[in-house]
Amino acid sequence: MLPFFYNVIAVICVIILVGVTIFIIKYVAQLTQKKYENFVFRNSVSLKELEEINRRYNFYPYVNFDQCHTYDNENIFNGISCRDYLVYEMQYIREKLFTQINRVNYNKVQFSKYLYEIKGIKQFGRFDSPIARLKRDRLIKIEDKIIKQRICSPIIRFYLTVTLNCATINGKIYSRKRETFDADDILSIANRLNDKTGNFYNDSQIWEALCRVERGKVSNRMRFSVYERDGYRCRKCGVSDREAQLEIDHIIPISKGGKSTFDNLQTLCHKCNVEKGNTTKRY
Repeated sequence: MLPFFYNVIAVICVIILVGVTIFIIKYVAQLTQKKYENFVFRNSVSLKELEEINRRYNFYPYVNFDQCHTYDNENIFNGISCRDYLVYEMQYIREKLFTQINRVNYNKVQFSKYLYEIKGIKQFGRFDSPIARLKRDRLIKIEDKIIKQRICSPIIRFYLTVTLNCATINGKIYSRKRETFDADDILSIANRLNDKTGNFYNDSQIWEALCRVERGKVSNRMRFSVYERDGYRCRKCGVSDREAQLEIDHIIPISKGGKSTFDNLQTLCHKCNVEKGNTTKRY
């Protein structure tokens, strides 16, 4: 029994000793690495030249304008493209997009000048103080790594991604589509949006895209809320959902600038909806 006990104690001691040894080795390695890094930060001529260049350049940060929306109706999801959704949203964010595009273009021009100056930095391994017992190859390797980390990398290409999801009414996503647009796409859409006569869009494709997205805002959840508010009956003739097909009607039609808001929606049966047509009658 005792020999076995002693063997266990010996194994535990060995494990502890190995663990302590590994800890000491790692700790010493970290201290040595820190010593080399501190020397580079204090004495690297190339790093100081880079920091001086960095102080002369101010790049704009990138602002993310990616768009994402989730539909709970598969027919609506299938009928609306990512481009349709972007066209709709650009009614409200185009000025911000133009500002971002201009800033990215500025970054691109400045970055070209910046890289030209960076190339002018002389070879690595120049230090203000003697390296004493430090290893030169290791210093140069660390210097190279630090300089690469400190070279600016501004965004010089504008892009915007639109993601459309399709989910169950409980929010579980089961389908997705995504498309990325660049600055040329944004400017093209903006020009087509600007082609207006009053509130009328001369580009039929733009108008149809706007209508599709506006109509698509009537989710299944909103549809059922309107039905419930109206007692599952036609607001005009009073027929119930058991007697006729009920539909959601835009009181002010989308073609006349109506929005898919709760107070602009009413329940009508199919017959009454057809009779109402493009008028603005509220029942």
